[in-house]
Amino acid sequence: MSDQMTKDDKEAIVDVAETGSIAVGVIHEKTLDEDCVDQVEFTVEEEKAVLRKIDRHVLPLMCFIFFAQYLDKQSLTYTAVFGLKEDLKMAGNDYSWCSTIFYIGQLGANFVFAYLMTIIPRAPLTGVCVVIWSLCCMCLAAPSTKEGFWVGRLFLGIFEAAVQPACILITTYWYRKREQPLRTAVYISMNALAQIIGCFIMYGIGRTNTGKVEDWRIMFLICGAISLVAGLLFYFFLPISPKVAWFLTEREREIALKRIYEENDRSAINKFEFEQLKECLNFDWLFYSSFAFGFLVTVTSGPIIFQSLLLASFGYDKYQSMKYGSPAGAIQLLFVWIGVLAVKLIPKERALISMFLVCVPLTGTIMVLALKQSSGWWVVAGSWLSSVITCIMTILLSLISSNVRGNTKKSLCSNAFFVGYCLAAIIYPQWWLGTYRGGLIVTIIMWIITMLLLVFYRFKAIYENKKKESMEFQTTQTIMKSDDLTDKARVQHRYVY
Repeated sequence: MSDQMTKDDKEAIVDVAETGSIAVGVIHEKTLDEDCVDQVEFTVEEEKAVLRKIDRHVLPLMCFIFFAQYLDKQSLTYTAVFGLKEDLKMAGNDYSWCSTIFYIGQLGANFVFAYLMTIIPRAPLTGVCVVIWSLCCMCLAAPSTKEGFWVGRLFLGIFEAAVQPACILITTYWYRKREQPLRTAVYISMNALAQIIGCFIMYGIGRTNTGKVEDWRIMFLICGAISLVAGLLFYFFLPISPKVAWFLTEREREIALKRIYEENDRSAINKFEFEQLKECLNFDWLFYSSFAFGFLVTVTSGPIIFQSLLLASFGYDKYQSMKYGSPAGAIQLLFVWIGVLAVKLIPKERALISMFLVCVPLTGTIMVLALKQSSGWWVVAGSWLSSVITCIMTILLSLISSNVRGNTKKSLCSNAFFVGYCLAAIIYPQWWLGTYRGGLIVTIIMWIITMLLLVFYRFKAIYENKKKESMEFQTTQTIMKSDDLTDKARVQHRYVY
């Protein structure tokens, strides 16, 4: 496809240069006649070319954001064995509160961002939040008391709250439903990459730092600097929607929009619909299952957050904890792509695939609980398997982005997942005290409950699809392009499971 600019494209670029509006991805709407989008026709080759451009410009920014966020989160577990607890005089459950207070801030902020993401373009909102959180992360290097550190963690949690829900929503207005699982897997797999690289950064700091600044303080400064770069790039270079994509020609923008309109999704609408809120609260199965999945997939993540301390409790020193902990990220990455391949081969069985993947961390957690300190590498292998969570989270998030329709409902369900995520993250650190036995037992129970919920989700989706098929046979529904209907209201919508 030719990348030669049209007259309108040149006018748009001049406008961006004069107003600086690329910062929020705004191009005057005259560059795209939206009324004609529904009439646009394109070839398979044209669509593939547009998709490649989207992958080159949008996906790397999403990956960088997720990498930076997870590196920030994991930095707490690395620094715990490199002097953080001793320098800030933490005792008892003081360290657990470092994690808990982070998620208290994130939980409160989730409700605010659930509303803001329906009225403010999500891309610039996310970029601003990332920049602020990066500064909060660097400030974690400053405190000399545990109370000061807790305050920094609180603000870090508040501004990280916007990122993951926003990325899920952003995915839905760049990619078709069938394209979303792969892209979601790509950027969420950055969690595993961050786990690997974070271990080596902390190991390198510990081995080479001979200055007066403590190892753990340097780690927070590095993580904050990486997040700052990610936030600035996201803010300045991610457009608010395909309609104003600076990296596409006018023809390509029309194709990008038509692709999403064919999915009956106009998620970039910035308006809060109270009727959709009422639908969610009125025992909507997608809304409450989103919350439950967020809770369950997080309450089981103790083996990741406490991995360094868990290995240390089996007699490994801080450098061994870093070296032996890093392969866990590689194993996570492996299972993310096993999950992606399975979804590609069996696209209609995401819930069933998730159930099989749950068996991996369930087995690992049972191993760590059952084995004794003298078991050596078996304990390490168990800790690796028990941290295989990202692959499950990837598929669960793809179910939300694929199944939920309606701008407000999509935002609410996405945030419901992360409200559950935050509640679990507030609760579970308190179980991981002493020998960590209590945390391991709870993790096993929660994985079993997760499998039962996946069974319910699968059969509920099948049941709802049969109802819609019956309704579609009996009635004819005409949907206008301005309609912002939910999945429940759309007779033609079919749930994936």
